[in-house]
Amino acid sequence: MYNLLHLCETMTNRWMNAFQIHVPIGLLENFASRNGFKIVKKKKDGVCLYRLERLRIPTYFISGDDVQDFKFVDISDLHIGNPSFDERALRRKLAMAVSQGYRDVFIAGDIFEGVVDENVEYMPYAQQIELARSIFKDYDLTYYAINGNHDYTFEQQGLQNPIKRLETLLRKDDGIDFKFFDAYLMDFIICGVIKRVMHVERQDFDKKSIFAILKLKMFDEQGMLLNTFGDNVYPVRFFQVGHIHVNVQMYYGKKMVYISQPGSFIKEDRLFDRANFISGRVIDKRVFMN
Repeated sequence: MYNLLHLCETMTNRWMNAFQIHVPIGLLENFASRNGFKIVKKKKDGVCLYRLERLRIPTYFISGDDVQDFKFVDISDLHIGNPSFDERALRRKLAMAVSQGYRDVFIAGDIFEGVVDENVEYMPYAQQIELARSIFKDYDLTYYAINGNHDYTFEQQGLQNPIKRLETLLRKDDGIDFKFFDAYLMDFIICGVIKRVMHVERQDFDKKSIFAILKLKMFDEQGMLLNTFGDNVYPVRFFQVGHIHVNVQMYYGKKMVYISQPGSFIKEDRLFDRANFISGRVIDKRVFMN
């Protein structure tokens, strides 16, 4: 299956023809529009070329600057359906969130393993969803979930997005406040600042540097560390990154952004922590951690 996230990010920087794109143009158009892009077309030497232009970052309002205190849990890369998915570790983190008085859980993509290689036999679509549902319904938390590249693979097979299906089941049948946002990059307004959640399109394979900093520099160059929503302008102060299976928490002082890379729930990644518990206050648009 083709990594649609990598395709979109690549196409913001270069023109590509249909052969290079690898996926049907209709699928690309649908995916791009859902993620805040528009397709730009031109012809060169009789060949139609395509590029993506980002119009907006989807944004969801949670709380304004009248609320100063924040408390949330960051997780990512659960890979439910993978034989190495660590259900016990996920349940332990969710139970900890409940016992410590956390309410909000942000999931930065790859809830599901999906179908990455058509030559490999994976846990069936319905079974992956049911396993996820059996876990989340046991913990009375509010979940905010975005897509990852693995989650999109089912769509490439013509199936409904599995996180959308999971949201329907949890909200309708189980009474769980599970919110799905159909994007791989999403801004949440919390305490009058932006918490940006992204499933990045690739990772540093040597894992010696923090890809989130590279993305922040890119956002800065494009004027995207501020988000105009309604009549107000909000600065990015949190950046949660999925896709990279190494846990990192750091403060990037140059841009005043707190970076959270939650890691994964793959058993082989057990040397790293698997969730970030984050709390503190926002005062005058600056973050002060507990």
